[in-house]
Order: sequence, then structure tokens, then C-alpha cells
Amino acid sequence: MTDTLVIYYSFTGNSKKVANYVKDKLGADLLELEPKIPFSTDYDEVVAEWQNNDIKRDVEIKDIQTDLSKYQKVVLITCTWWYGISPVMKKFLKDYDLSNKDVIVASCNAGWLGHCFEDYRTLLPNSNIKGELNLVFSEKEGERDKMLTSQKEIDCWMEKIK
Repeated sequence: MTDTLVIYYSFTGNSKKVANYVKDKLGADLLELEPKIPFSTDYDEVVAEWQNNDIKRDVEIKDIQTDLSKYQKVVLITCTWWYGISPVMKKFLKDYDLSNKDVIVASCNAGWLGHCFEDYRTLLPNSNIKGELNLVFSEKEGERDKMLTSQKEIDCWMEKIK
């Protein structure tokens, strides 16, 4: 049994790839967060609805079946939505208590991190945030799944949770 849980939300699949890599490298358990009502697959429709991704605005998420009390170490990985963490990750952090846990956080984006780490700090006031990682992917059409952040940077970030 492991004391480490990787929790992620992925809209395009980039956060999921990183979460699976981290899970495998740390021997951790994995929890995927999902909205109760899936977001549109039409990017323009999602932009129209979520462009003002205010930290106070919520989306309903599916209930989790994981006992969070079993874990002392938590890795959080999400995508950046208009300069903040995704609505799905925000809702999870509002609804579930990660107090007194060691946490490392990451946000996937195409170079526009915005206030993601500030969002994490706001929503995790009683957690021990041990590290942050800006996971940058290509902004070029047709290459958006190409990660620019090196594997070495990810490995160094993961060392902070061991």
C-alpha cells in the first residue's frame, strides 16, 4: 500500500499523460476527477462558457470513491483554464479536505500559467505545499500534445514529495 495519491483532471489528455508518468515513477495510486456533466468537445463552446474562470464559480464533479485519509502525500495535476486551475480541480479542492498533507502541484498549459499556483495556495491553506511545476506544452496547432517541460524537471519536482 502506498501513502501517495496522484489526483488529476485532464481536458485534452496532457494532464493525464503526466499523471500516469508520476503514478508509475512514485508507485502511487491514481484518482481522475471528472465533471458530472462532461464539457463540450467543441473548444469554442467551452471558451464561451468558461472564459471568465473565476475561482468562486463552481462546476459539479462526480463523487470520488477514494478514502483520502489513507494518504499523507498528494500530487495535484490539472490543466490551466484562462489563467487559473481548471473548474474541476477547484471544485475538488473546495469540497475535499487535504489539510496537513504534503502536496506538490502542477498545471499544464501552453505558456500561460497565470495565477494557477496562487489558486492552489488559496484552496490549500492548511496543506504543506512542497513544490510547484509549470508543465508547458506546445502552443503550435497540431503539436499541442508535445511537452516542452523536460522529464528531468518533472523528476526533480517529484523528488519534493518523496
